[in-house]
Amino acid sequence: MENKNSATVSNLFTNESVSSSRVIYTPSSFARTSLLYLQEVGSLRAVRPHISGRTSLQSYMFFIVIDGSGWLEYCGERHELGKGDSVFLDCRKGYSQSSSDDLWALKWAHFNSFSMPSIYNKYCEWGGKCVFRLTDISPFTSILNDIYSSAATEDFIRDMHINKLLVQLITLLMEQTVYDENRIYRDGKEREVSISPGKLDVSEIKSYIDTHYKEKLSLEQLAGKCFLNKNYLARLFKSAYGFSSGSYIQLVRIGKAKEMLRFTEMSIESVGNECGYDDRNYFSRAFKKVEGCSPSEFRKNWMCNSKV
Repeated sequence: MENKNSATVSNLFTNESVSSSRVIYTPSSFARTSLLYLQEVGSLRAVRPHISGRTSLQSYMFFIVIDGSGWLEYCGERHELGKGDSVFLDCRKGYSQSSSDDLWALKWAHFNSFSMPSIYNKYCEWGGKCVFRLTDISPFTSILNDIYSSAATEDFIRDMHINKLLVQLITLLMEQTVYDENRIYRDGKEREVSISPGKLDVSEIKSYIDTHYKEKLSLEQLAGKCFLNKNYLARLFKSAYGFSSGSYIQLVRIGKAKEMLRFTEMSIESVGNECGYDDRNYFSRAFKKVEGCSPSEFRKNWMCNSKV
């Protein structure tokens, strides 16, 4: 049948370079078009130093060094890897990896989806690195083990289970490796740094926007509130929340506008004025850019038709 999936389970695969246990997975057509889907998951231990690599592979890979050491070459850079180091790659760009004489052991998963390019771009935009060290690898190894177990079953909805686990994996990657006010990542390594006084004011800026969204707000004005250079504030705000202060202002205003459109009988122009938009046409354009429809269309679509 068209939507069936299949998996080839190799409990023990050994060649002259590695000994591994892996599931080579073929997702259903439904999974390929609608979900995060698995391509391969497993673990290996090198039996001798070796080099392996791929180019233009339509896949994304996450792996952890469980033991030993080795190297990764990716995007023109060479990274030395040891126990506890982790890697998240866009395999379309090509890579090679090699075990040292201190033969390494790895756990990995290859996966993909129609949305992975934008997800990986956002990961990089938020400060995620291709190589990083985790303080605790157990949550990641647990998810990889669960993916392996799910892929090896005959459960007819296993694509859904795998999708859920891959979402958990990527979410954990985002939480553990993107911008953190207490850490800086350089050459893939994590280091503790002190927080400058200005960073403590970023949450106050967000709170100020939440309560003053009706007013005319500018980056210069917000920077003046916490005595910061506007460009520095822009970097701090985006590093803390993943989007610019201007984008956040618009999201707050549109969110308030949606409430008023649904639960009041105020005119479109009045709603715009209450949310910081002096010009009705500009309000309509901004609203449509976020919601994909005009304020009047939104009100009509969400209007309650029940009668007492």
